[in-house]
Amino acid sequence: MGPTNGFTIVGRAAISALACLFAALCFVLAVWLHSSYSAAVKSGEDQVTATAKIVAANAVWINSLARQTLYRMDDAFGAAIGPDNGDRLRRLNLATAELPSAATAYVLASDGSLIYSTDREGTPADIVDRTYFQRLANGAEDYTSAMTEMANTGKRVFLSAARIERDHKFLGVAVLAFDTGMLRSIWDASPLGPGSTVSFFRRDGKLIARHPEPKEMVDLGNYVLFTDYMRKATSGTYSSVSPVDHVRRLVAYRIVERTPFVAIASAETSLILKPFWTDVAIVALITVLALGASLAAGWKILSLARADARHMAQLAEALRTNQILMREIHHRVKNNLQTVMALVRLQGLRPETVQKLNDRLQAMSAVHEQMYGFDQFKSVNARQLVPSLARKLVGLNDRPIDLAFELDDIEIDAEKATPFALLLNELLTNSMKYAFTDRPQGLIRVRLLRQPNDLVVFELADDGIGYDPAAAKAGMGSRLIKALVSEMSGTFTIERINGTLFRAQLAVTR
Repeated sequence: MGPTNGFTIVGRAAISALACLFAALCFVLAVWLHSSYSAAVKSGEDQVTATAKIVAANAVWINSLARQTLYRMDDAFGAAIGPDNGDRLRRLNLATAELPSAATAYVLASDGSLIYSTDREGTPADIVDRTYFQRLANGAEDYTSAMTEMANTGKRVFLSAARIERDHKFLGVAVLAFDTGMLRSIWDASPLGPGSTVSFFRRDGKLIARHPEPKEMVDLGNYVLFTDYMRKATSGTYSSVSPVDHVRRLVAYRIVERTPFVAIASAETSLILKPFWTDVAIVALITVLALGASLAAGWKILSLARADARHMAQLAEALRTNQILMREIHHRVKNNLQTVMALVRLQGLRPETVQKLNDRLQAMSAVHEQMYGFDQFKSVNARQLVPSLARKLVGLNDRPIDLAFELDDIEIDAEKATPFALLLNELLTNSMKYAFTDRPQGLIRVRLLRQPNDLVVFELADDGIGYDPAAAKAGMGSRLIKALVSEMSGTFTIERINGTLFRAQLAVTR
């Protein structure tokens, strides 16, 4: 792997790790935001639902108050319309005594004239053509109006009225006018905050009362609440833009059973989601900080990766230089050994002596050739060295000797390679010189096997005449073999088994 590729892998690994961490953080923050949003919506739904229940409870109270008061007013009216003797006024005052300040009572004759009123500011004008009066005159027993304005004061109210009849004859109407501002106390006590609303609607979609008050009268008969939601459930929540003031709100509605009212409470969505948007701001800050930290860490890591890549390039260049130098050294050593062999041949020594020196120098030369040829400077592979050296030595002696090898994949330490090559040379030379004196051909087997105790077994066997210890001379070759085996911290034996078998245990690996 080159420095550039190394830099690419390190850089990509660093960026991938940072990206995974940043993605994991984003996932956690996304889960947090989802939970925050769900919690904010759930809290808002709980608040508007609770407020809608309070509004509904007030609607029940108003409806009950109106029914009871109107019943008492009807009963206090008497048997017929006649001159007021003071008793009817007393009875009507008793019937309306418990009305709250936000409610005003009226009794109107069938012609629209005022019979009784608790309103100090006067009575509604021109009521004969009003919808509630016409319906009651035409036979309706009671009626609840939408929001309306009092003609004499301009005050916004809603009316609850009942028909007064005797013997199936229409005599007049009893009316309660409730100030729409009565919802303010509910709005003030609610936890929904600014932008919220509380209101009563009739089931036909017309607004009865609302706080804050709208600028105009409202009819939502064609709005989705009345055309869809209320047809599916008597209570619920939904989010939409208000058709009254075009503000998006979370709305809770509740149909108030046995009354004409629909109770509604709503809260501005932006306030409901305020905790969520606070969390969004926190998440945004965390994300920006995390992104900045990731970019800074990525830049730092990439800077270190570039520095490491440069350092690796320098080391690789130094390694290449050292390899070239080592190759050159071993090449020159080999050349020097060849020069020594040439010089030996020129000394006029006996041919036998020259041959022995050449063989030994050739063995040493083979080690260096193996090292610079395969760039193996720490060790030499036995499967490459042994067959190459053995065949070269047999070829130099010009003998038809067959060679057989059984070699494990063993790396011979560079310091032990030369003594091992010299040992192999001595053994091969002895076999070719003494084993096959009675025939031109022969077989030499070489084995190098790994042992579990970090030693190797080295065997060289021939099928020659066999080793005779009595006839063996303690010459230069024997002393050299002992010295070489000792240098490799080994022991050896020589046996006569269908020829000669040399077996040694050697320490040639690191």
